[in-house]
Amino acid sequence: MVVSGRARWPSGTGQRLRLIAIGVGVAALLGAASGSATVARRTSAAAASTVSIPLPVGERPLYIFPLAPGADFIFANDQLFQYLMYKPLFWYGDNGKAVVNYKLSIANQPVFSDHNRRVTISLKPYAWSDGAPLTTRDIRFWMDLLVANRADWGDYTPTEFPDNVAGIQWTSSRQFTITFNRSYSPTWILYNELSQIYPIPQHAWDKTSSSGAVGNYDETPAGAIAVYKYLNSQSLQEATYDTNPLWQVVDGPWRIETGTGFEPATGYTTFARNPRYSGPDTPHLAHLSEVPFTSDTAEFDALRAGTIQAGGIPITDINQIRFFRSRGFHVQPWYIFGWSWIGLNFTNPQVGPILRELYVRQALQRTIDQTSWVRDILKGYGKPQYSPIPTVVPNPFVDAFVQRNPDPYSIAGAAALLRNHGWRVVPNGTSTCLHPGTGATQCGAGIGGGASLTLHLQYAAGDTSLTEEVEAFKSAAAQAGITIELAEQPIDSVFAEYAPCASGKPCPWQMLDVGIAANYVYYPDYYPSGEPYYLPHAAFNGGGYSDPTATRLILATLEQPGRAPFVRYENYIATHLPTLWTPSAAYSINVFSPHLHNVPPADPFGAIYPQDWTMGG
Repeated sequence: MVVSGRARWPSGTGQRLRLIAIGVGVAALLGAASGSATVARRTSAAAASTVSIPLPVGERPLYIFPLAPGADFIFANDQLFQYLMYKPLFWYGDNGKAVVNYKLSIANQPVFSDHNRRVTISLKPYAWSDGAPLTTRDIRFWMDLLVANRADWGDYTPTEFPDNVAGIQWTSSRQFTITFNRSYSPTWILYNELSQIYPIPQHAWDKTSSSGAVGNYDETPAGAIAVYKYLNSQSLQEATYDTNPLWQVVDGPWRIETGTGFEPATGYTTFARNPRYSGPDTPHLAHLSEVPFTSDTAEFDALRAGTIQAGGIPITDINQIRFFRSRGFHVQPWYIFGWSWIGLNFTNPQVGPILRELYVRQALQRTIDQTSWVRDILKGYGKPQYSPIPTVVPNPFVDAFVQRNPDPYSIAGAAALLRNHGWRVVPNGTSTCLHPGTGATQCGAGIGGGASLTLHLQYAAGDTSLTEEVEAFKSAAAQAGITIELAEQPIDSVFAEYAPCASGKPCPWQMLDVGIAANYVYYPDYYPSGEPYYLPHAAFNGGGYSDPTATRLILATLEQPGRAPFVRYENYIATHLPTLWTPSAAYSINVFSPHLHNVPPADPFGAIYPQDWTMGG
């Protein structure tokens, strides 16, 4: 979570990333999953002030309680469902920029003190949809449930939030102060720690059963566990989402239409605007519908017919853009604050010693022609990237250094690196280590004489553009004397190979690629620091990357204030290639009806803003 976006793997250490990857593929926001007949039936009676958009392929809302486990951190649950009804304390994403948005936040800008060990937060005058004021008691309710049930929170990382909270002072109904166990970077606290706080309605949800009265059960660990158990059980009952009074108490701009707003079998959801919403972005529309489809074709037909007002075009169907533009549709490429990569397994017993040599990684990187990939494969809907710090989305973190390629495409340069380090380079053949040893002109530690420069790359099936990328990589690498063997596998199989490695279990894979728009996303931890990915034994360090300098620089970004520590980290990691960098592709190419107006720039963290939309001629 997105983000850093540290999605969780299965068994509590990465399911989030797996499901984000599936849910945000080539036509993410506006993907496909039930039938066009359903669309026609539901939209024929819709009022003019209703807008319909599609659900993503293979996804539907299936968890409504914001304190969700990692397995339920999916696009259809988060950005398309919970975010519309339950707002986090701080909102991230501002007019297409990857920054905190104080205007849409429930809290004012936090104030740091005591060498950044303490942060004081004051609430704006928000109210719940039943008229009750939103207060610090609702924040305490969240914290009590989180602390007692932290292992069930999909964004939980041991030693971080809430483990690093030394105490909280509840000053008043509108102000509280968090004291951390030591000094941290204020930016990291704001983007990665405070981002995990949600107000939830204590006056309506602090219960242990449907028949029981609301109390203060959360104030004891046992009570907080009982409350969470009850709310989780209710969240699993999808058939009651539009009838359970719990879920009618919201603080966001939308709520599920009572009694008729949710179809659990398909995920068809109808939202009504919250008339008591306190934010500055009060909905103009009366209703928003999220519609399932069975295929991209069904979605295209509905979009052309006007029964939905937005849709997504896969890269492979880029020629459709001309049709929609000629009829006045607005086309908006959607880039997400994340990055794409080819994973390297430094712990593989066969090729790990080869991949641990920086010159080998540099040679591999120099066979990736990102400019051509963007032009020819992504049809211009992408941008080269040279580090894990996104450059395609405006943000305050990216440095000028990482916007230039430290390892530019060069077959000759890649081959020269190998020759200069003791390899007998055979273009389009099998290169071997000619000079084993650890000297400056030798192959490196653990690489024996005669070792073959042959690498196995697994990649996710079902994405034509990804297939074209890895085949281009294989062809260029062969010209430099590097043999790459390709193996196409279901995306679940690729993740299953990667997942156990972060926990130190044996991992036979050598290189892998999960997809073009299906890689790391900085969400719901929005600071693009490297601790979940590049620290030894980190949750997403599936390749076993370990570098003492990188570790020191990463920890400095969490602990030291100012921009300089982050710049040192991002510049170092860009040149040391813990993964290979590949272009960032458009998360989706969104198409909006000519009758749909006031659509803001695409949100870098995947949120949508239907409350801003209006319908007209």
